[in-house]
Amino acid sequence: MLIALAALLPVWGLAGHVAGRMADAERTRIVTAAQGRSRELAFMLERDLLSLQAELAALGTSPSLLEGNLAAFRAQALALPLRQKARLRLTDADGRVLIDTAGTPETGTPEAGAPETGAPKAGAAALDAPPQRGISGLQPPERPGAPQGVDITQPVPQAEGGPPEYFLVATIDPAWLWGQHLEWAQLPPRWSAAVADAAGNIVARRPRKPEDGGAPAPYAGAARNALQEGRPLGWARDNAADGRPLYVAWHRVDSAPWMVLVSLPSQMVDGALLRLLSPVLLVGGLMLLLFTGALAFWVDRRMAMPLERLGRMAASFGRGVALPPFPPTGLREIDSAAAALASAATERDALEAERIALNVRLQTVLESTHDSVLVLDRDGTVLYMNGRARAQMGPQCPGIGRPLHESFPGWEAGPFGAACQRAVAEGTPQSATAFHPALGRWIAADIYPSTEGMSLFFRDVSDERAAQAALRESEARLKAVLENVSVGMLLAEAPGGRILLGNRRMEEILRRPVPLSAAVEAYREDWECYHADGRRVDGMEFPLGRALLTGLPANGEFQLRRGDGSMVWLRAAAAPVRDAQGRVTGAVVALSDIDAERRAAEALRESELRFRTLAEAIPQIVWSTLPDGRIDYVNPRLQDFTGLPPGLAMESLARIVHPRDQGRAERAWQRALRRGEAFSAELRLLRAEGGWRWCVVRALPVRGSEGTILRWIGAVTDVSELAEAREELARQVAAQTASREAAVRSAAALAASESRFRRFAEASPDVMWMTNADGTQVEFISPAFEQIWGIPQERLLADKVVWADSIHASDRDRVLEDWRGSLQSGRFDAEYRILRPDGGMRWIRDIGFPILDARGVMTRRGGLARDVTAAKAAEARQILLLGELNHRVKNTLATVHSLALQTARTAGESPDAMPRFLKDFQARLLTLARAHDLLTARTWRGATLEDTARAALAPWQAAAENGEERLAISGPAVWLAPRQTLGLALALHELATNATKHGALTRAEGRILVRWQGLPDGMVQLDWQERNGPPARQPLRRGFGSRMLERGLPAELGLGSSVTLTYAETGFEAAIRFRPVNGPQVEEETA
Repeated sequence: MLIALAALLPVWGLAGHVAGRMADAERTRIVTAAQGRSRELAFMLERDLLSLQAELAALGTSPSLLEGNLAAFRAQALALPLRQKARLRLTDADGRVLIDTAGTPETGTPEAGAPETGAPKAGAAALDAPPQRGISGLQPPERPGAPQGVDITQPVPQAEGGPPEYFLVATIDPAWLWGQHLEWAQLPPRWSAAVADAAGNIVARRPRKPEDGGAPAPYAGAARNALQEGRPLGWARDNAADGRPLYVAWHRVDSAPWMVLVSLPSQMVDGALLRLLSPVLLVGGLMLLLFTGALAFWVDRRMAMPLERLGRMAASFGRGVALPPFPPTGLREIDSAAAALASAATERDALEAERIALNVRLQTVLESTHDSVLVLDRDGTVLYMNGRARAQMGPQCPGIGRPLHESFPGWEAGPFGAACQRAVAEGTPQSATAFHPALGRWIAADIYPSTEGMSLFFRDVSDERAAQAALRESEARLKAVLENVSVGMLLAEAPGGRILLGNRRMEEILRRPVPLSAAVEAYREDWECYHADGRRVDGMEFPLGRALLTGLPANGEFQLRRGDGSMVWLRAAAAPVRDAQGRVTGAVVALSDIDAERRAAEALRESELRFRTLAEAIPQIVWSTLPDGRIDYVNPRLQDFTGLPPGLAMESLARIVHPRDQGRAERAWQRALRRGEAFSAELRLLRAEGGWRWCVVRALPVRGSEGTILRWIGAVTDVSELAEAREELARQVAAQTASREAAVRSAAALAASESRFRRFAEASPDVMWMTNADGTQVEFISPAFEQIWGIPQERLLADKVVWADSIHASDRDRVLEDWRGSLQSGRFDAEYRILRPDGGMRWIRDIGFPILDARGVMTRRGGLARDVTAAKAAEARQILLLGELNHRVKNTLATVHSLALQTARTAGESPDAMPRFLKDFQARLLTLARAHDLLTARTWRGATLEDTARAALAPWQAAAENGEERLAISGPAVWLAPRQTLGLALALHELATNATKHGALTRAEGRILVRWQGLPDGMVQLDWQERNGPPARQPLRRGFGSRMLERGLPAELGLGSSVTLTYAETGFEAAIRFRPVNGPQVEEETA
């Protein structure tokens, strides 16, 4: 069972971890969906309320109501689409109902013939309280069985600006009006949505229940508090009125004291983990049972019987008899134990035979050695001498059984006798090398004392001495050569890799003495070198070590830290040194300083990158070739031009180049290649969509320092539009030349910042840190710490308290508590602020994780700290932009409201007043929309006067029957602020509308001139002149257009602006003077 658990627990744990992560993701998705639904429903309710208020405001500007004609006003109210979804009532300031669209004309309006004073007749209905502008809560039904309602009250403005005398009240059924929005939300099963008023009563709900209308909202905790406190939005766990746990997301409606609530059972959020873990536990338990049974059956069959046979085999080995046979079982451990027993028995049998053969083998070794071997007893008598000793002594000298001084005269005197005496006295081996007068040769002797006597090994080293002298002379010559070569040289011996010597140039490169490493393994510590990717070079990775190990030449390039701390790039070339028999006796390595070469290569790579970046950014086709003319690069503009990939386009030159131009272009190109001169040709290329385009192809040779051509750089320019105008072509060529010069200047500036860029690229943007297992000692911190914290790394490495002291006081306790809580798991995730020594503050996202050893024990803690100050600032900017958007929407609604009021006042009381109102209102809204589109395209920085005039007058710019323009617009470039743009657009719309109804555009030959010019005082005058139209007459009544031009427009155009209207016999004229702005700007708007 334990083995099965050990095998299945990792899989079980991984499945549980995945299920937990999936449960977290599911909970996050549900929370986001609930908050999104509540926000969308709140926005839709607010939109409907604003629409109803706008309709009431437009109805309140009716001339019939302003003149007191309540009967006509009632007929007008009954004709509105608003009547289909709301009950409309007109009340006075005391709440008495004057008109009720739900009643009859006899009960809802004053009696016929009675003076229209606004007083209701006897028995007229009245509101429960004087009307107040705004939106009420849920109102009780007027009669049993009737739906509940919500009142939207709008005062009727007075022309003189006094307090309102009348109020318009629209009563709507919220369940019918907003229930469809709740239905449209398409909530998931078991979800519910409700709209509640400020008192906490249900206005509308889905799923709908008959008892919901007017009932208290079924929430008891956080949601009920949110309704009472008016919190704008939120998400919390709550309990329903019946005690059921649930989650609620709410969002307040800005323009009404209502709130949208979306609720769902708590089990849908809290039960996600259980739903995902249930199948994991069920399947895991079943697998555990099956695996345990199978394991028990296998152990009985595969292990018990083989172990019994292995026991019998061990007993036989202990008795020293032959082992019984043991067939293979297929179990590696049991088969290995049986094989070990068989091997031990075999070895035991072989030991006896080996002991017998040992003496024979020793005799053979002693006779085959090149050394003379003598064995002496304690008295110095020769007990044994090998053949080499007998040959060296000569046949006339006494041998075994004779004293040593008789066999080798002169041995007891001099260094050899002294070495023998020391070996006997000290009991340690001794060596001596000296000239033996009796033999006339240099002899090297090794004396080994023992309890029985001593053993002498001596050999003739005369030839070796001569060879050593020659070697020393050769080494002196080699050192003299090494000291004068221009590269650093190192010589090492085999097989250990001990460095024997290094030349003077090597010391100059290192800027310190050459370290004579004792072995290859010491190269890593003595020579601090790094690969191009930043990895430390190991001992066996050095070319010198590889040459010693493999016996083959080895090369490499790496960075070396010199004695003064600077880094230098070196190229190493190592080769083995062999003796006469071909054996590797050492290795030599030559090291060259290639720092300048690497910098040149990096500069070349950067230059190539800049070329490709520039080539792919410009709109022309750019290409390059090798010195022999083979194309090796084409930028993406070729594919944009021909529609063919670069490779296919190069193979299809005969198809994309015009046949008449191919021969001439080919001859010019070959001539340029032969002479090394600039290439230029004008030819036609086939476009992807068809048709030939004239192009100028140019190429220049790029020469090296010796004047040889390294490559050709060329460009293809489309000059079709300029083929007929050579002057324009010249200007384009000049522009291209200026562009190239700018590119060269940019390249020079880029080269100047190369050093700064390299340092920046080497710096990590995130702080990487590592501590010991209990988090009390910082073991590593990356250089980015100094950039973000502004504190030296050494301070943090010396004292961890520096990190805690840098945390903002408001975040310190929370972060330190999280740090202490993560000591067991090693996982740490916190977001906090830090205070830099220079007074700056930054936001940090710090994530820690455990570092485990092979046993799964946490040995260290590591982590990443990222500066998220910019992300926090972006989040704040997003909130600011949403506020600005809300502000602009409200300003736009205020403008639309003002247009509606002004248009309604001039609509009159005729039967066609309403259609005329809608037509005029729509036309002005479209003009306002075109001006908004113009400003939106320029991010509300303003617009030019010409663009504004053409956008406002677009509906009237059709040509006359003879082809002439009926509307001529001209003038210099003038920039308008956003308010000036909107004001002038509406003014030009009113002027054009007046010309269509009463002026020059009523006749086919009528013309309008719109011109503007700058004045010496910095003002701009725009003139509107109508020609070939009827004579202009002073109007008897001042309409919306006149009021807007004379009073509204100067206020929009700014201080010192004026509008002059002239009614002449030749046609109507208007002169508008204003001061423009200097350029694009963002205008501060006020509500």
